[in-house]
Amino acid sequence: MKTAHLRGFTLPELLLVMVIAGMLSVAALHGWQRWQQRLQLRDSTQQLQGFLLRLRAQANRQNSDLVLWSRPGDPWCIGAGSLPVAGCDSRKRLQFVAPHAGVSLYGIRGEPGFYGRRNVARAGSIELGNSAGRMRLIISARARIRLCMTDEETCR
Repeated sequence: MKTAHLRGFTLPELLLVMVIAGMLSVAALHGWQRWQQRLQLRDSTQQLQGFLLRLRAQANRQNSDLVLWSRPGDPWCIGAGSLPVAGCDSRKRLQFVAPHAGVSLYGIRGEPGFYGRRNVARAGSIELGNSAGRMRLIISARARIRLCMTDEETCR
């Protein structure tokens, strides 16, 4: 009668499999972190866009002028009306505080603001970014607010 000899894997084979699994895990972790950063950047710009749309509607409803200001720092904030002395408060209607700590305010171009008469605005842009990239909120003279990635051709 013939007996079967069971052979297992050798130590070098097991080490090779573990090294390959480790490299795939590190690559997956890096990709997941990058994906999280892109989501945080997109979420921050979409929340800021919603805030600006509410400001535009308020300026139009009250027929008033709302000029934007920014306060750098951690967390940064953007608002309209009078500049706060102490700091920003997310509970105030005319202030937007950064929702994610990893997203930075790179700057405001122009002097954007909303003017109630005929629902118009002073053109400008707001740029946000993190290590995943940069996004720009563009405010046109007709008070249209749009998002774009800064590396896109249409965002220049």
